[in-house]
Amino acid sequence: MTSETVRQASALPDLNHRDPEYLSLIRETKERLLEVYGQTQTDWHAYLLGGSGTLAVEAMITSCVKTGPVLILENGYYSERIRDIFEIHRIPFETVSHGWLEPWDFERINAKLGAQFEAVIGTHNETTTGRLNDIARLGELCRNYGVTCLVDAMSSFGADAIDLSNLSAVTASANKCLHGLPGVGFVLVHDSLVETVQSCRARSYYMNLARYAGAVPPLTPPVPALSAFRQALREYPGSGSKTRGDDYADRAAYLRQELCIRGFCSAVPFDEMSCTLSTMTLPAGFTFDDWFEANLAEGFVIYGCKGELRDKYFQVSNMGAVTMNQLESWIVAVDRILGR
Repeated sequence: MTSETVRQASALPDLNHRDPEYLSLIRETKERLLEVYGQTQTDWHAYLLGGSGTLAVEAMITSCVKTGPVLILENGYYSERIRDIFEIHRIPFETVSHGWLEPWDFERINAKLGAQFEAVIGTHNETTTGRLNDIARLGELCRNYGVTCLVDAMSSFGADAIDLSNLSAVTASANKCLHGLPGVGFVLVHDSLVETVQSCRARSYYMNLARYAGAVPPLTPPVPALSAFRQALREYPGSGSKTRGDDYADRAAYLRQELCIRGFCSAVPFDEMSCTLSTMTLPAGFTFDDWFEANLAEGFVIYGCKGELRDKYFQVSNMGAVTMNQLESWIVAVDRILGR
């Protein structure tokens, strides 16, 4: 969900992407994007691409890995999708696989890293369950082994805490915790990895990050979505105010407390879960389809889990420009559905 001002920004007068005004838009967007976690343009470089978050993940993989092998950390649907990308591009890799309800096992990861890897890649908020994986510990491990650390922060960037100190590249999209519109993905690359991006053999024409260095777009960009993204970043809470993470945490705490009172249980301990969403058990007597339709009839859309988890859990997100009144209205609707 987005603010009215973000939607209005996407309806700006026609703007040619060679116009100086557009170049100013891109410069400001990159500057504000790097400020989200307090980074500077001398340490990090922002690459903006037209496309979905998955496109940005694929661009990071294909542009930030020279030859491999890469160690992939799997504990959900989205980290397994990363493996699919490596297979398609025939980049050598190995995996440390976990169950979808399990956290990363750092003893196994450390033992595996005894071999020679160019990079390690993992998903921060594995939204299969909402588990927040420990990327700070992973970054320290990668630093100790001298390997590149790549992170998919698609559903955490801008809300959950991220320590970029030991990370090499991070990818996300405009339409998640930053409250922009779909259609813009981005990759932040640390200065130490820029040479790799510039010299890496191009595996894709469109997703080659080296092509997107600087402010002048190499290909026709999604100008309305980029304008909306700039506005969303202008509205991002700055220093001295309540952070977006604080706001999300308050919303998530309210939802989780109310759902627990009503007998719902979480798939992952709350202290191991992202502040952006909650994965909860389906109520007794409901399939997911039944629960979805009942909520839709009340004017609310909930999300289904992947694979076998779909038969036991559902997901509700407090991501985006959502108000407490809207969350309270949903809880009232839940009570109506359950006959309370």
